[in-house]
Amino acid sequence: MTWEQRKLGELGEFNPKEQIPNTFEYVDLESVVGTVMIGHRRENRSTAPSRAQRLAKYGDIFYQTVRPYQKNNYLYKLPDSDYVFSTGYAQIRPVVDSTFLYCLMQQDSFVSEVLGRCTGTSYPAINVNDLADIEVSMPVICDEQRMIGRSISNLDNLITLHLREPSL
Repeated sequence: MTWEQRKLGELGEFNPKEQIPNTFEYVDLESVVGTVMIGHRRENRSTAPSRAQRLAKYGDIFYQTVRPYQKNNYLYKLPDSDYVFSTGYAQIRPVVDSTFLYCLMQQDSFVSEVLGRCTGTSYPAINVNDLADIEVSMPVICDEQRMIGRSISNLDNLITLHLREPSL
């Protein structure tokens, strides 16, 4: 297995510009806890918050740029095309396996690198250019990325199921 160092900005398009639908499901920073979307609300474009700018597509990664140590990030895998996220998230449309990249971005070592580039103390934040400049190590072959991403995702799902199990 051959691995290489790549800048995050080479692995996907950041904050792609899209036309926001007239009505949509809005996802703000409070709507994602950990890796789970816990809520969203219906909005009209004309009355929506000005931060409602990031139209989601299947496989997009939404990375919380404020207080990134919370790891409130989301991998969009819904079939719906009417979800719009806050500009408080950096949107990444990967050109590599999205599950692998998302798992990599959830690692403590990646978050530490992000925190080292943040500004502010009460609400540390990273800008998109600094995020895109972070180097990551990844397999060259897409099938290997897919296998690793799937394995990590399956483990996460198992852990989540066990945490939800009622104790007898």
